[in-house]
Parts: sequence; C-alpha cells; structure tokens
Amino acid sequence: AGLCCQAYGLLMPKILWAKSILASTSSKRLLPANHQHYPRTRRRETRHASVVQSMVQDDSSSWKSKQELVRQEFQQLAADDIQKKLVLEGHAFENRGGAIDNKRFGMYQVDSRSSELTRVKGCTATVYIQLVLKRDSDSNKQHEGSWSPANTRVAQVRGTCDALLSKGILALWSSSCQGALVSDIMRVDPNKVSDEWGLRLALSRGRNDGLASMVQTTQSLLQELMSDMSRVVSEEVIKLENTTAIDGQSTVALLLSGGVDSSVALNLLLQQGYKVTPFYLKIWLEDELAHLGQCPWEDDVAMCQQVCEQAGVDLEIINLQKEYKDRVISYTVEQAQQGKTPNPDIMCNSRIKFGCFYDAIATQDFDYVATGHYAQLVRSDNYNEKRVRLFRAPDPVKDQSYFLCALTQEQVQRVLFPIGHLEKSRVRELANEFELPNRHRPDSQGLCFLGKVKFEDFLKAYLGESKGEILDAATGEVLGHHRGLWFHTVGQRKGIGKVLFPTATAKGPWYVVAKDPTRNIVFCSNQYDQGLFDQPRSEFTVESISWIADDSRGNLAEGNPNLPKTGISSRLIMKIRHGPRLVPGSLELLSQTTGKVRLDQKDSGLAPGQYVVFYNEQAECLGGGVISERHWAKFLLSYEQKMRIFSEQQDESELEQEIRGSKEDRNKTSSLATLM
Repeated sequence: AGLCCQAYGLLMPKILWAKSILASTSSKRLLPANHQHYPRTRRRETRHASVVQSMVQDDSSSWKSKQELVRQEFQQLAADDIQKKLVLEGHAFENRGGAIDNKRFGMYQVDSRSSELTRVKGCTATVYIQLVLKRDSDSNKQHEGSWSPANTRVAQVRGTCDALLSKGILALWSSSCQGALVSDIMRVDPNKVSDEWGLRLALSRGRNDGLASMVQTTQSLLQELMSDMSRVVSEEVIKLENTTAIDGQSTVALLLSGGVDSSVALNLLLQQGYKVTPFYLKIWLEDELAHLGQCPWEDDVAMCQQVCEQAGVDLEIINLQKEYKDRVISYTVEQAQQGKTPNPDIMCNSRIKFGCFYDAIATQDFDYVATGHYAQLVRSDNYNEKRVRLFRAPDPVKDQSYFLCALTQEQVQRVLFPIGHLEKSRVRELANEFELPNRHRPDSQGLCFLGKVKFEDFLKAYLGESKGEILDAATGEVLGHHRGLWFHTVGQRKGIGKVLFPTATAKGPWYVVAKDPTRNIVFCSNQYDQGLFDQPRSEFTVESISWIADDSRGNLAEGNPNLPKTGISSRLIMKIRHGPRLVPGSLELLSQTTGKVRLDQKDSGLAPGQYVVFYNEQAECLGGGVISERHWAKFLLSYEQKMRIFSEQQDESELEQEIRGSKEDRNKTSSLATLM
C-alpha cells in the first residue's frame, strides 16, 4: 500500500499536466484561425458593464444622479463581488490611459485650467491626480472672465495608481467628478463618500481612508485653482508696478520688519516715485520676556538699517511696547486663561499696525500706510460712496487676508499692499533683482511679538500651571492630568499623549474635543472621526462679527448686496484658520454681531475664541467673527445629560445586584436550615 501511494504521488502531477496540455491544444483547434487570444481579465472586461464608462460617456449628468448611479451599482453586491468589480474598473481605467483623454481635453484648452500632478497622501497605494477645469460656455459672457465655483466644472480628473483595486476606486471618483460643478464637489464630505457609495464594508480601513484622501486632495486642488483663477482682474486693483505717484507728491509710511516681503515693498514704492519713510515698530517686551529666550528684534533693526542704506532712505523706530502689552498681550492672556484660542496677529493688525501706528504718525500727515502683507485692495465707487474692498492674494499659501479681517473701512482707506498681487516666488525673484542684503533670509515663523520664544513658554510665564483632569468625552473615564487648559486647543492631537496615562495612550489616537473652564477639565475622544462629533465639528455660533464695509461708526453700507442680511441664510466661503484651506458653508445672521454657521465639511477643530473669516465667490474678504463659547456649552450640556443617564443606569444596575444578592442569601439560609 505504501509503494502504491508513493507511485501515485509521483505520477499524478504529470498526468494532470498532460491533461491540461491536451485541453489547451484541443480548444485552440476549435477556434477560427483569425481568433485573437486575450488575457482572462481583458476578456472579462469586454463583458463587464462599466458604471464608470456610463458616467464618462454622459458627463452632463447632475452630481446627484451620478452618485445615485454608483450607489445602485454597488449596494446589492457582496463584498467579494464589489472588490472584483473595482478591479475590473481599474483595468478599464488603465486601458483608457489613466483617464487622460487628450481628444476630450483638446475641447477645453481654449478656456480651461489644470493643476499640477499631485500625490494623494494617506492612500494604501501610490496615487497621483491632476485636475482640468473649464467654464460653462453659457456663462462666459455673463461673468466676463471670472471663475467661480458656480460657473466652473471639472473637465477631467486624470490619475495614476500602482494597485488595481485602488485604481478602480480612483476611476469611480474620476468619473463622478467629470462634468461636475466645483461648488458640488466642494460640498462633499470626504469621510462619507465610502458609505454613500456602499463600499465601506467591502474595503479595508486603508482603502476607505484612501478614498477620503482622494476627495480631500481634489478639494484642495480645486481651492488652489479657484484661488489662482479668481485673481481680481480689474484696472482698479492696486498693482504698483503699473502705477506711479501723482507728480511724485504722494507720501507713504511703510512698516519695515527686516524681512524680504516688506523690503521688496519698500523698493517697489520707491521705484514708482512715492516718497517713502520706513518705520520699524518695536513691540518686543524685553524687560518681561527676555528670560524666556532670544528675540531677533536687534537683528531685525540692523537688517532694516542695511536695507534703508541701500535704498537711500532713513529708518525711523517707534516704540509701541506699552500699547502692544495693553491691547494685544492682555487680550491673549485673558482669552487663554478662559480656555479659548486667541489670535494675537489679528489683534496686532487691527489695534497696532493699523491702529496705534496711525495715531503715532498722525502729525506727519502721510497719504498712505503700506505693509508687506499678501492681500489685494480694490477702490470701488459702488453703493453711492467710495469704498475699499479687500481680496485674497493669488498665492493661496501666503495669503494673509485672514489676519486682516477685523480692519474697518476707515482703516483700509489709507492702506497700500505693494506685493499683494504677487506670489511668494516672484517676491523672491524681485529681492534678487534688487540685490537686497536680506534676499536669502528665511521667512519668519510664529507670533510677531514672541520671536524665538515658544508660545507655551510665554503662557507658562504669565499664567503658570493649573493641574486638572482629562476625561473621556464618551465615558467620563479619567485619562490623565493636564497642566493647564491654556496648553491645549480643540482638535489637538500632537502632544496630548504626554499627559495621558499609558493605558489610555494605547487606546488612541486621542483628540481634544472640548474644555470646561469652570471645572478645569479637558475632554478628549478617540472617536473624533465618528458620527458623534459631526455636529460639533460643522456647526457653531459666531459672535463679535465685523464687516470691512462698516464705516467708523460700525454702520453697514446701505444697500450693499455683497453682505449677508439678518434672518437670511447666506452661502459663503470661509476660513477657520490661516492657510490655503477654504470651506463652503452658510451663515444666518441672528443680529448685527451674532450668527449661526453651518459648514459643508467637518473641521479639524472648532475652538471658541478662534476667528472665522467670510469670503464671497469672487475671493473678496467681507469680514469675520469669533467662534462663541456657546459651542462648548452645547457640547457640555449634552455630555452632562449623557453622564446623568449613565449614572442612573449604574445606580439601577447596582440596586438590581443588591436585590439579587439578598435573594441569594435568603435561599442559602433556607437551604442550610433544611440540611440541619
């Protein structure tokens, strides 16, 4: 028997091999002579009814209809079938050349824009995408050269990927976007696409995250493209390379910091014939903060002197330390002590650079005040009076309109931004052309008054430490102890692990979701991306709203159509923090200074005290407001209710255990009595 088994094991593989050869040769003889053989996957693809192909062929379909088409395609399929279908879509996408349809792209080249090929971060596979935008032909005349989310469509989403399954996911997203309005895509919640398409359970966590990353990258590229294309193309835009001072008589007070931006601004103004006096503002509190670290203000002054000597102008230094301490530092410390997130840079612009500085030079009667900010200004005669409008800079990364949101109409009337229409790369080129002594100096980072001092060290010097508990926002469990509310901000992830118990750290990642100043408690959660926090991350009350169109008395320009109206929900573009990210949403004004905001997408961290800045679709900065602490109050009230219910359930459970225990004791006693 052993010999027979051994012989069978040796012969059987050869027998099966011979049968396969015979089967293949016989099948070939049955096929016609001109028949072409394809790989199995290719042959299956020809029989595959592709939802991607359907959407590509009809790019006029609405966004909603395309999403419904995808959902119907996958909702009834098992997980294995979904994955197989995505692989087939990936094959088809690859055979079409990665969605690069040059024939179709040629239709859009006259009135189109495209992004750079950009890598999608956070994907399991290596994915790159590129966007091509086009304007609606019917709206070109109406908008006269403007590009807005409401009249711009995605002509193509090109892409490459090194994994077939991810390539299929990319194919779905690419075909969904083709022909869609930018405004529709910007409203998509990246974390919900997988659920809406019915793919969540069929894909691994990495693939689901990859789809969300594709959506986020697309939205980021759209924001950059729209920001670039919404540059204000108007003769009224103050572009100093095309203007000169009238008769050489206009005088300008320029704020010079020692950096490249303000130095280039100085040379542009001089080149245009303005009479410029550069000023350096001394706001570093060396007496109080010198022990914390070195501030480069002395280096800055020395650099300013070199720039002025080269330009042939005299530098003046104005000391505004007391004003800065009273109006900016005190605000920063007070807000931080209350657990809020302050923004000293916004206060510095509205209260110091365009406030106290105006007062300091009042006797010198300058026509304008200029700075090196990246923002654009437009002189407008609309609404029966002359007004100045503020617009984002074409460089989405360097744009500083966010920090200028609290300026009044009276303040911006006298302002010049000589480099506001330029990108940073061009400013660096000009620095080299002017051969500035600081042309190789890196950009400054951090808050203007801190220098190299860490913000945490600054807060510790003023507020010290105040130990308190860190609680799980879902269960109330103590996770660790913080050193002070002011060392943490909503949405924070980095650094929170250092103050958590090791057992809690292992259950992370943890995010700060709220703070309770009255009880000195920081709330954290490891479920920050789940539905529990959808509302706290997308809805909030805003207060202290101000508009740049306001006059000196805070009155709005009568009949101004650009500004929201009380009691009406207005669609706006918003910035929650400085940077290129723009978020569409709605603002409903409850009064002149308060309102309700609903974002189309969840934000990483809505912190009370933080500024939200409002823009229209033409990139005009309308104004801004402060996220109210009611945002916390609503969350904490909900938390208290949940904890009360949880406590009542615990009490009921303990009572049931006591009753059950007493019954068991009585049963044991009766049993013993019977035995005795």
